[in-house]
Amino acid sequence: NPVEPKPKKWIHDMTWLNLVQLSKLTRFSQILGQVSRNDKAWKVWFDTDAPEESDIPDYKFSEDEAFSKLLLIRSWCPDRILPQARKYVNSSIGKKFTEAVILNYPNLLEESTNRTPLVCFLSMGSDPTETIKSFAKKEKSTDCDSALIPLL
Repeated sequence: NPVEPKPKKWIHDMTWLNLVQLSKLTRFSQILGQVSRNDKAWKVWFDTDAPEESDIPDYKFSEDEAFSKLLLIRSWCPDRILPQARKYVNSSIGKKFTEAVILNYPNLLEESTNRTPLVCFLSMGSDPTETIKSFAKKEKSTDCDSALIPLL
């Protein structure tokens, strides 16, 4: 199937292909025409530092449409998906699931078993390796060594 050509050069090829796919959803069925007709407003929005925080041209999203907004943000600015994903998770299942947690290694060790893995999602650039090694040395227990050190 031929793809409608992108209306402006400033729109990245991958962004346009994302928008073509997004236009297959009822909520965004008019997006290709909207971007073509209102490209200056879309460019201003796209060039903002945090587009997910700005008003989106041609669209108003209610609080319960966080997932729809997430799809649009992902199509335009994949680098900004994390802040919008947090909003979606907050509105869907609660803020406690997106709050940063400072790891308490003694509690983690107490909660873990050799059959219960611990999964942590790290922020980009964070590296707990030295902290874990330090905790393992202080603990000096076989359980701690066998549970933590192989992961390093």
